[in-house]
Amino acid sequence: VEALLDEGWQPGQIALLTTGHRHPQQAMTVEASGWADYWDDFFAGTDVFYGHVLGFKGLERTVVVLAVNGFREAERARTMLYTGLSRARVLLVVVGPRGEIERVGGDGVRKRLHDAVDWRPVD
Repeated sequence: VEALLDEGWQPGQIALLTTGHRHPQQAMTVEASGWADYWDDFFAGTDVFYGHVLGFKGLERTVVVLAVNGFREAERARTMLYTGLSRARVLLVVVGPRGEIERVGGDGVRKRLHDAVDWRPVD
């Protein structure tokens, strides 16, 4: 996220979504402000949004960082991965163990990852 901000993306354009445990920033925000303020912040679009992929169905952001940090329920893994992979309007950054992502996503995801452009933070 910091590298994206350094490249010039605005905080409100970025969402970081997890597939396993919630990101510590999400947990901290909800604990400090409650769910209503958490979602108000998302819709205001002024800051980086930290969320879980299951809570992001039907939503999107210009840039999504999908942090594949495990799956609590194997039977829902493919749906969660698809949701995370389809939420970005312009740039999708996928972070996590490629083997697990390809295993869960299947041949379609494997091909798209093979054809994708590697993005690396600018030094």
